[in-house]
Amino acid sequence: MTVKQLINAIIICIITNGCVHNSDVQFALKSSGKNRKNLESVLEHYRMVDANPHKLMAAEFLIANMPAHYSYADSSIYGYYRYAVSILSDTALTPEQQRDSLLFCTLSNYANISEKTAPDAKIVRPEILINNIDKSYAQWTTCPWSSQLTFDEYLEWLLPYKAVELQELDSWRDTLSEYFGTRIVSMIHNDVEYNTTVKVADIVRNETLNKIQRYGLYSRSGLPLLSSELLPMQRFGNISDYTLLATLVFRSLGIPAIIDETPVGSRGTAASCWYVILSDWGREMPSEWDLSTIPGWGFFPYERGPKVYRKTYAVNRERLEYFKKSKYTYPFELARKDVTDKYFLTSELNLPVDKMYRKIIKDKYVYIASAVRKDELAVADKNSRAVPDGWKIVDFGKLSKGHASFSKMGREVIYVVFGYDGKNLIPITRPFILHKDGRIEYIDSVDLNDSEYDLYKNNYN
Repeated sequence: MTVKQLINAIIICIITNGCVHNSDVQFALKSSGKNRKNLESVLEHYRMVDANPHKLMAAEFLIANMPAHYSYADSSIYGYYRYAVSILSDTALTPEQQRDSLLFCTLSNYANISEKTAPDAKIVRPEILINNIDKSYAQWTTCPWSSQLTFDEYLEWLLPYKAVELQELDSWRDTLSEYFGTRIVSMIHNDVEYNTTVKVADIVRNETLNKIQRYGLYSRSGLPLLSSELLPMQRFGNISDYTLLATLVFRSLGIPAIIDETPVGSRGTAASCWYVILSDWGREMPSEWDLSTIPGWGFFPYERGPKVYRKTYAVNRERLEYFKKSKYTYPFELARKDVTDKYFLTSELNLPVDKMYRKIIKDKYVYIASAVRKDELAVADKNSRAVPDGWKIVDFGKLSKGHASFSKMGREVIYVVFGYDGKNLIPITRPFILHKDGRIEYIDSVDLNDSEYDLYKNNYN
C-alpha cells in the first residue's frame, strides 16, 4: 500500500463510519484488520492486568492516532538490515566503502521498497506497545529530568513507539538506553545538575558522539538505518539521521525530545531538521543541527523561512479534514504541527484573488509556495501538478469570499498562491514578498531571477 492509498483508506473509513459517532480508538481498531485482537489485548492489559488509568490513556492515545503511521510492507527490508550489519561490522572497510556498498545494495535490490507501506495498526505487536508504554511511563514518573512534563507533554515528547515513519517496530528503548546510558548511572545523585534535563541531555549527547565515532560523512547513501541494531552503528549519515538518533537516544533514557523540520532548505548553513528538548523550566530548547550541537545554545539567529513543522504522533485534524474534503490532494504528512511562530515572526495572510481566477478554480483549498533558489533545485516538486521550477509548496489554506487565507507564514520570504483548476495547480496571485514588518509587496514573475531577490529565497532541500 502506498502512502496515498493509506491516506485514502483512512478517509474512506471516516466517511463510511463517521467520526462523530465513533471514537478515534474504535476507528483505529476497525482499520487494524486481523491485528485488532492484538490492539484490544493492549487495552485489556491496562484495564485488568496493570490497571493504571494513565497507562490506559497512553495506550488509547497510541492506538487512536496509529492510522497516521506506517512501516515498510515488504519484509525484504530485514535482508537489507542484515546486510547493513555485516557491512558496518567489517572493520576492514573504510566508512566510504561502507557507505558505497550500502548504496550499491539499495540501487540493486531495494530501490522501490519505500513505495509500499503497511499501516502500523495492522502489524504492530502488542508486546512492543506494552513495553514502550511501561518503559516511558516509568521514566516519566521516576526520572528527575522528566518529572516536569505534564501528561499531554509526556504523550508527545516521551511516549511514542517511533519518531519517524518507516522506523522499525522493535525494542529500541532497551537497545539504546543500554548502549548509551552508562554515564547516567555513574552520575553523582546529590549534584544539583543531576536533576536538570539540560545537563543529563548533554552527558548523553557526549557519550553518544564518543561511542558512534562519527566519521563526518554527511552524505549518507542507501536506505536509512532505522532498526535499533543499526542505529548505534551510524558512523556516517546526514543531518536527519543524526537528529533521529539523538531524539531516540534521549527518549530511551527519559529525556523529553522531539523533531522539528522545515519543508525547504536553509539560506545558508542551517539544518532543515533538528531536535528539541523540553527543559525543567518548560522551555523548548532547539539544537542548531543534530547530535553534534548542544540544545539551547541558540538557533540560527540569521535564518528565515516560510514554515517550521513538528513531527508529532497525534494526527493533525486540519490536515485530516483537508484529505477528506479536497479535490486535489497534496501528500502532506498527517502527523505534523505548525510551530513556525516559535521560531520566526509570522503573519496571518488574507490575500485577494482576482475574479478571473476564482471562476476557474474548482476547489476551496489553495496552496502557498515559497520561492527556492533554482541552482539548488534538483528537480521540480514531483508531488505537485504543474508547479514551476523555483517554487515549493509549504502549506494549504482556504479560498473564501474572494480571499486566500493562510496562517503563521514566516516573513522575509517570497510567496505565490496556487489553486486547482480541475487538472493542474495554477498560480492565482502574483508573487509577493512578505516583508519583516508584515508588509506585502507584489513583484513581477519575470523579475524573480534578479539577484536582489535571492535574499528572500531558501534552498530547495
